[in-house]
Amino acid sequence: METRKLTPKTDPKVVPEKTKAELSTEIHAKKAPELNLRPVNTDAEFERFLGQFTSYETLKSFHYGQETMKLERMEDLMRDLGNPHLATRAIHIAGTKGKGSTCLILESLLAAGGHSVGAYLSPHVEFLRERIRVHGHPIAEKVLCATLNGILPVLERRHALGAHHFPTFFELMTALSMAQFDHERVDYAIYEVGLGGRLDATNVVRPCLTAITSIGLEHTEKLGDSLAAIAGEKAGIVKQGIPCVLGPSLAPEARDVITEKARSCNAPLVSVSPERVRFDHGDTSLEPCLVIEPQGWRIPCGPLHGPGLRDDLAIALTLWEGTLETQGVTPRRETVVSAVESLERHPLPGRVELVQDSPLVILDGAHTEESIASLRKAVTELAVPSPRTLLLSVASDKRAEAILETLEGIATEIFFTRCDTVRSLDPCFLRDKREELGGDSSTRVHVVENPLEAFRAAQALGHPVIVTGSLYLAGAIRREVVQ
Repeated sequence: METRKLTPKTDPKVVPEKTKAELSTEIHAKKAPELNLRPVNTDAEFERFLGQFTSYETLKSFHYGQETMKLERMEDLMRDLGNPHLATRAIHIAGTKGKGSTCLILESLLAAGGHSVGAYLSPHVEFLRERIRVHGHPIAEKVLCATLNGILPVLERRHALGAHHFPTFFELMTALSMAQFDHERVDYAIYEVGLGGRLDATNVVRPCLTAITSIGLEHTEKLGDSLAAIAGEKAGIVKQGIPCVLGPSLAPEARDVITEKARSCNAPLVSVSPERVRFDHGDTSLEPCLVIEPQGWRIPCGPLHGPGLRDDLAIALTLWEGTLETQGVTPRRETVVSAVESLERHPLPGRVELVQDSPLVILDGAHTEESIASLRKAVTELAVPSPRTLLLSVASDKRAEAILETLEGIATEIFFTRCDTVRSLDPCFLRDKREELGGDSSTRVHVVENPLEAFRAAQALGHPVIVTGSLYLAGAIRREVVQ
C-alpha cells in the first residue's frame, strides 16, 4: 500500500523569544534524567510510570509543531517494536467532536458482525485503561502491565539516545495499543486521533479507511484560528488512495480543504448525508426509534440520544459498510440492532449518558457550542422535566463564551465548578462571563470549586442534573454515581 508523507516543510506558527528547538528540548528534557524504567504490576504502578513522561494533555499550553509533536520519533519507536501498527487493518478517525463516539459505535458494529476489534481512544473518561480496548472492553490491568514490561528494553534504548528520541505520554500509550492489537491479532484496529491529525502519534498507521467527523473552532491556538486551517490539520490523516468518510455537518470552507487534500492523494471521498439516520418520535402505538436510510430500517434508539450521536452512528455505519464492501458482504439490519443492543448493555460513557434516577443525572462531555446544541436537543427529545440543574466545567482552551450562550435557558440553576486545577477555567470567571453576556437573572447561579461537592449540592435540589462541558468532569461524576 502506498503511503504519502504528509508533513510540510515548515510550520506556520512562530514561537516568540525561544526557538522551537529550545522549547521542545526544554519540555522533553525536564524528567528524562530521573526516569525509572523498572517493571510494573498494578494500575497504580503503571500510572506512576506514565507520570514520568511528558504529557501535553496536562500542560496548560505548549508549542504545536514538528519539533514538539515529532512524528518521526513515533515512526522510529514503531520500527524498534517491529512495526506492530502495520500488522492490523486500521481505521483512523479524526474530528473536532464525535470521533470517540464514532469509534465506539463502529467497534460495536464490527463486533456484532463477528469481527475481533481493538479500539484506541483519548481522552479516557474514568480510568487510563479505557483508552485501549480489546474485544469491547478496556484492557485488563495485568495485560497492560505485561505489554509495557515487554517493551522496556526498547524504551531503555530510546532513552539512552536522548530526550528528542524518547516518547511522550501519548506516544507511549499509542505504541502500547498498537503492540497489544498486534499481539491479540484483532481483525480491525480503530484509532481515534488525539489532537489535530497531521502530527498526531496515531498518524503512523496505514489505514484501510479514514473518517473526519466534524470541524469546529477548537484548539485554535495550536491548529489555527479558522475552520479551513483546522481542516488542513485534520486532513493530514487522508492517505493515498484510501477512502475517507466525511461527517454530515462539515462547513463548506472545511469541506473544500479536505476535498483538495483528497484530490491530491487520489483518495475517494464518501460524504454522509444529514438524513442518513433520522429520529422518529413515534406515536401512541409506536416507541421512538431511529430510521436508517437508504434502507429504511427502523431500529431502537438504545443509548443514542440527540442529533450528535445520530451523526456519529451515520458515520460509523458508512465505515462499517466500507469494510463489508471489501468482503463482498451485504449489510444486515439484524447486525445493526445487535450492535445497538450491545451499546445499551455497555453504554457510551459521558455521551448523553443517563445514569441514576431520582433525580435523573445526564453525563455529557460536550465541549463545543455545536455539541452543546446537540445536548440541548437530546434533552428536549428525552422530555427531561423542568426545573433542571446544570453542572459545568470548561477547559481554558475552549470557547467559553459560545458554550455559555448555547447553554442559556437549559436549566434554572447552574453550578460552575473546576474539574482540573491546571486546565479548567476559574468558575468565578464563568459566572462573571455569563453575567456579562446578559444571562437570565432569574436563573440561580452557584460557584463550587470542588466538582464532587458541586454535584452533591446540585443533586440535593432534587431536580434532573445535567453534567457537561468536559469528559473529565463527566468521568469524575460517573465515578461517584455508577457502581
